[in-house]
Amino acid sequence: MTEEFGSDLSQQTPPPVEPTAADPWLEARTRLAEWLTAQTPDDPELAATPDDLAGWDVREQDEFLLFIPPGYANQIYLVGERGISVFAPSQTRLEDALASARA
Repeated sequence: MTEEFGSDLSQQTPPPVEPTAADPWLEARTRLAEWLTAQTPDDPELAATPDDLAGWDVREQDEFLLFIPPGYANQIYLVGERGISVFAPSQTRLEDALASARA
């Protein structure tokens, strides 16, 4: 049976991969921090840095990195070569979010 909306992400993605000493996700983390900061240009207190995102769970999914904020988060960020997408797992299945990000 397939759920119409979000499902347990742990059932859809492999466990997080630990970064090596040379952080392979630094570039993606930097791009996401810049993107998040650009979403709120009038409020410098909401600006993000790569260090702010260091505690986020990062998972590889196909050609994307999924950035999942700590705690309860109903937003997951897909960072890929073509850009950044955000989706709410309570409303959108991972497969649908990936297809949308590829479009």
